[in-house]
Amino acid sequence: MSEKPDADYTAEVDTLLPQLEREVREGSLQGALELVAPLEKRARSGSDLLSTTRLLLVSVLMIRTTPDAEHTDVKLLCDTIIAYSKKHGQLKQAITRMVQLAMRFLQAPAAADAKVPASIYATVPKDLFEEAAPAAEAMDTEEKPSDAKDASATDEKAGREDGRITALLQQARAVGDRGLSDAQRLQLIETLREVTEGKVFVEVERARVSRMMSDLLYAQGDVNRAADVLQDLAVETFGSLERREKVEFILEQMRLNMERGDFHRVNMFSRKINTKFFEDEAQQDLKLLYYELMIRAGMHDRKHLDVSKYYREVLNTPSIRADAAKTEDALRNVILFLILAPYDNEQSDLMSRIEAHERLDTVPEHKSLLKCFTTPELMRWPGIEALYGEMLRSTPVFAGSDAAEARWKELHARVVEHNIQVVAKYYTKIRLERLAQLLDLTPAEAEEALADLVVKRAIHARIDRPAKLVDFEARLSDAEVLNHWSSDMGKLLRTVEKVSHLVEKEWAIQRAGLVVRANE
Repeated sequence: MSEKPDADYTAEVDTLLPQLEREVREGSLQGALELVAPLEKRARSGSDLLSTTRLLLVSVLMIRTTPDAEHTDVKLLCDTIIAYSKKHGQLKQAITRMVQLAMRFLQAPAAADAKVPASIYATVPKDLFEEAAPAAEAMDTEEKPSDAKDASATDEKAGREDGRITALLQQARAVGDRGLSDAQRLQLIETLREVTEGKVFVEVERARVSRMMSDLLYAQGDVNRAADVLQDLAVETFGSLERREKVEFILEQMRLNMERGDFHRVNMFSRKINTKFFEDEAQQDLKLLYYELMIRAGMHDRKHLDVSKYYREVLNTPSIRADAAKTEDALRNVILFLILAPYDNEQSDLMSRIEAHERLDTVPEHKSLLKCFTTPELMRWPGIEALYGEMLRSTPVFAGSDAAEARWKELHARVVEHNIQVVAKYYTKIRLERLAQLLDLTPAEAEEALADLVVKRAIHARIDRPAKLVDFEARLSDAEVLNHWSSDMGKLLRTVEKVSHLVEKEWAIQRAGLVVRANE
């Protein structure tokens, strides 16, 4: 919160501007800066934020445009920015405006408002950009209580941005990065990063300057330094940064770390993004970029089930659903990575959901392949290769790289796993040679595949190696044996009780008949 100014140096600043212009025209830039120093000190000491900010901005602009924008003394510019930021008792808002103005020298030039004078030394009215208020609002203003008028005046003296500050910022935008080489831009960026380091009130400016530096280093081919610049920026904690901009920063952090092969940090940064943010249709572009990066990370880590779920999120994006070709491509990838995923309850459930998808008929071959994995019947690997091999080998998932070849071998492993589960469902015991024959493998390969599933607890099996016999029947635990025995005993006792009741019933009927005959 700004302190109440002890003095108002607006008139002194207006008087100083023509003197600065004269000094600069005479070629004495250093003399002009020396004229600014005493007045800047008095304004700073008097907490006059508006005057202090104007003096800082004019000084920076003066250096940038002297002798012209193409021949700026960048070292003097950087030294001046650092010196002003380190002044004792320097006002935070003044530093913020100075940094914002210097950042405009890193952007492409843009035309200033027509109201803004060309000269930075021109005197600008404070209400330059204010629209004429309607008559009713004017009457309300006139009827304001004296307390409100005093508060308004205090806000203006405290440095609330008015036409004079806005005009200087627009003049800096008109200058832009004209005449600056990449090395000079990098020097200015490093200066701004030094000025903003450790200052919470310019955390947003620091983040944006760091992004500029990262982009510049990346354009020069230095990916490692570009990633390091953004590495320590915890933008998710910046309250004054818009949510979309935060996500853009995190996505850039993910992309740069992915390019240098640091997938551990990619996964770490990805957890900083709440995917509920992508439910807004206005954020579809960021959603697709996020899942593109996550798909690449998942494929690198061979997490096929995660990749399938990422493609499913892409499939549910409105812009993708509106394009038939993109929808079919996403659906194909959902199916392919789903069948590559090891069997578990989640994978089985997702298979059932995809099998019920309304657009599955648009990819009939993939639908048929998915059906093979959801039907409890044996699949012959030679038959799968013959039916689907050409189609699958034409996709980037199974062709064009070493990773694709590894995925093709994993598909074979998934077919074998499916067949073992089918065998376990229909057999309690089977000879190893017969099992290998059903799996189209050698006995050693069949034993290895079976052992792998047992280790993963996907099935239960025991191998009698001397007898070459596989037993799929699970051995009951002591508790389960007792439960079965208790159940059998309960059933026996209920049967004995029922028989006893029927016997008593027959005896009763018999005795009733004897009594009737005796009475007759």
